[in-house]
Amino acid sequence: MPEWKPPTQAEVEGYFKRLNNWGRWGSDDQRGTLNLITPEKRAAAVALARRGRVVSLSRDLTAQQPTLDYHMLCPVRRGNSKAAVDYVGMVFHGLGVTHMDALCHVEFQGQLYNGRSFDDNVRFGGAQWGALDVWFDGVVTRGVLLDVAAGRAEGYIDISKPVTPPELDAAAARAGIKVESGDVVVIRSGRETYEAAKTSLTSSISPGSFAVGARPGLHISCLEWLREHDVAAVTWDMLDEYPVGYHGIDFGVHLGIPFLGLCLIDNAFPERLVAACAEEKRYEFLFVAMPLRIAGSTGSPCQPVAIF
Repeated sequence: MPEWKPPTQAEVEGYFKRLNNWGRWGSDDQRGTLNLITPEKRAAAVALARRGRVVSLSRDLTAQQPTLDYHMLCPVRRGNSKAAVDYVGMVFHGLGVTHMDALCHVEFQGQLYNGRSFDDNVRFGGAQWGALDVWFDGVVTRGVLLDVAAGRAEGYIDISKPVTPPELDAAAARAGIKVESGDVVVIRSGRETYEAAKTSLTSSISPGSFAVGARPGLHISCLEWLREHDVAAVTWDMLDEYPVGYHGIDFGVHLGIPFLGLCLIDNAFPERLVAACAEEKRYEFLFVAMPLRIAGSTGSPCQPVAIF
């Protein structure tokens, strides 16, 4: 693997000016990197679904999920018949639920993507700028799997050993693919393997250890790689590392939201996809992710799928 040196504090502070997409698709644009998915790109991606095999990249929602308020109300009687119904309430942002982040979710120095004020546009009752509404038609494009964890001896990314840009290149090379403009990259950092390993080391760490305290993930310098490759969206299991490791920088790759207008699909479950890609002997596929149509929202639970 090529020698890699982390960027300096000054270089990271310069990311906003050097990488941002503000004005690239017009000053009133709210679609961000999903503009990179052209009709031609989408049509070519649909052609990748040759066998009709569908693989879910979503985590299960269970009654044990700490951010989920779930009740099955059973039975409900209608005449001589019964029906079972459910109530579900959740905080989907965070580290448990597979969800899509809208562009109003994260700001930088008070500003959302394309320079709108966070305080003026994100209030109770719904966001006025960068809300999920402009992405209601979902994401349909070419997806590629970058299994970074497979390149680690441990089989997972660990704390203080984040994913680096050369590792993303190495994962693409192992898969025999070239990341193209408008792609969704599905990045596997090995969250399940990590949690199993940490649980086995000490009983004080629960299977939810990834969500506690410092966590492993992508180094903030991966923002450069994502901008260079014009990635339309990132679907990942471990997110960005925390803490970020740079003074005054509280978000890592999530700064792709205000800087690039980047679509992030957090807390994916890529394990089924790893097996499917090996069986299909290809690491590109039709990628589809549809959010709920929650008007004015900062995001939505969603189920991304890969179709072969």
